[in-house]
Amino acid sequence: MDDNTPPLPDVPLTPLFLWQGGWLMVMPAIDNQPHQHVAASLLVGLEQPIRVTVEGRLCQQRVVLVPPDVPQSLNSQGPVAVVHLDPDEPAWRALCRLDGLDEQQQRWCGEQIAALVQTGSESQARQFLHGLRGVADPLPLDPRIADACSLMRAGEAVPSMDTLAAHANLSASRFRHLFREQLGVSLKRYQLHLKCQRALALWRSGMNFTDLAVAAGFYDQPHLNRTLRAMFDALPSRYARGLPVQVVHLKE
Repeated sequence: MDDNTPPLPDVPLTPLFLWQGGWLMVMPAIDNQPHQHVAASLLVGLEQPIRVTVEGRLCQQRVVLVPPDVPQSLNSQGPVAVVHLDPDEPAWRALCRLDGLDEQQQRWCGEQIAALVQTGSESQARQFLHGLRGVADPLPLDPRIADACSLMRAGEAVPSMDTLAAHANLSASRFRHLFREQLGVSLKRYQLHLKCQRALALWRSGMNFTDLAVAAGFYDQPHLNRTLRAMFDALPSRYARGLPVQVVHLKE
């Protein structure tokens, strides 16, 4: 398998909208195996209900919201929007306040995604994101944890546990406990998740995956592959060949 094979020139690039706290992409169809990623998933079927298995329970509807770090698999025979929201992203902090999305909110999601498919515009993607953030008052996040998340996102090198704990004026064990309590995921998995986000941000069609892995902070390409397989049931080459993407950075 040659991971350096560039996408075919006649295949249109699919926009992958990326911002600090998540990403959004519309795929023509998807069928994956159980996996468990750090972000929450908002999954929207554009033409028909989708089948999502969450912790062994099947949900079959147009819009499905899956909390962070929960085992899931998705099957959609038609186009589906996949929205990933980090556990500290205000949109997820707002959505988790709700007891599921009601019919009006589900209809709004479908309409917003349909408009995004038609326009492909950054402004439409921003409008959708801001709408998600406004569905409810966001669940408050401890300022020490919010600050730690900002520190981890800010630089290329991931701060150590001791550095983060000292910055929060907490012991390492107390910081680790508070982090999981506030975000619902472990610090180690959150840091791996940020490396995956960095890989998305650095991605360019035809890019050498070994170089991408190292630039994103992984030990090597196998480390990147193992992480993506566990978190997304996908390898970079699978999407680079079948669904070449263009990363669009949203200015919030």
